[in-house]
Amino acid sequence: MIKTRTAFVALLAAVALFAAACSDSDKDNVETGGGGGGGGKATFTFKPLDAGGKLTKDALDNGSIDIGVLFSSDGAIAANDWVALEDDKDLQPVDNFIPAIRQDATNPEIEEVLNAVMGELSVDDMQKMVAKVGIDGEDPQAVAEAFLDDKDLPGDKEASGDITVGSANFPESTITAELFAGALERAGVNVDKKLDIGAREVYLPALERGDIDLIPEFVGTLLTVLKGTATTDLDETTEAARTAAEKQGFTLLEPSEADSVNTFVVTKETAEEYDLKTVSDLADVEDPLTLGGPPECPKREPCLLGLEETYGLKFKK
Repeated sequence: MIKTRTAFVALLAAVALFAAACSDSDKDNVETGGGGGGGGKATFTFKPLDAGGKLTKDALDNGSIDIGVLFSSDGAIAANDWVALEDDKDLQPVDNFIPAIRQDATNPEIEEVLNAVMGELSVDDMQKMVAKVGIDGEDPQAVAEAFLDDKDLPGDKEASGDITVGSANFPESTITAELFAGALERAGVNVDKKLDIGAREVYLPALERGDIDLIPEFVGTLLTVLKGTATTDLDETTEAARTAAEKQGFTLLEPSEADSVNTFVVTKETAEEYDLKTVSDLADVEDPLTLGGPPECPKREPCLLGLEETYGLKFKK
């Protein structure tokens, strides 16, 4: 009887040790990001799709990814009531909209009008206008005129001169060029338009030659093209880009709040489920979500590398 009781006690002790070992193993698994749960240490998955295009947007819409890498100016964000997570640790180099104008074509009155437009242009405004043009098929000029009416631009400002306004061949550029043209015309400037010129390799030489006088640019990308390095500091990047541009015969005015940078986007339902407002909030998520974006994302600092190094997220290798 004593021998049996001793054996039973020994069995209980073994069971307890086994349970403790399992508990420690589970804890270690959670703490190293193995399978999600417990303290927001989930291991996320990356799914290669495209650079802010249809594949990523369709995947976000149908739920095959939880987070999409889109451009902050994308009209689909506003059209679908998606949530663009705030880059609260400044991972993305700045790339705000900015007027690029030939030095021979500008004057203080023209600059005042254009800067007034930039001062009213927000990220939300641009998303909504791009949605109207790129998704709903509305006329870019009509969309721009409605914005100018709504913001009472250019107010009582007056200007004179002759300006040829150009644009690249995508909605953000065309809309912004129409904003420039409409505001300048209202102020009294004689405006000609040469829109949808093409890529930067085509329109920058046209600007330098004087075939066009004014075109919307993106301050960070332009600085990179002009052999500089964009940073997360808007003032610093703008000044560096302006200095480089003036060596090419044109200058940059004031940037808008609106920009076009890599943005991590979730549906409204996902944002509500996990209480997501910022990219940092993803670190508290306990479920293994899937990020979809350009195939090169895993090797890019503003994409997956930065999510790991700057925000402390974990991804399956």
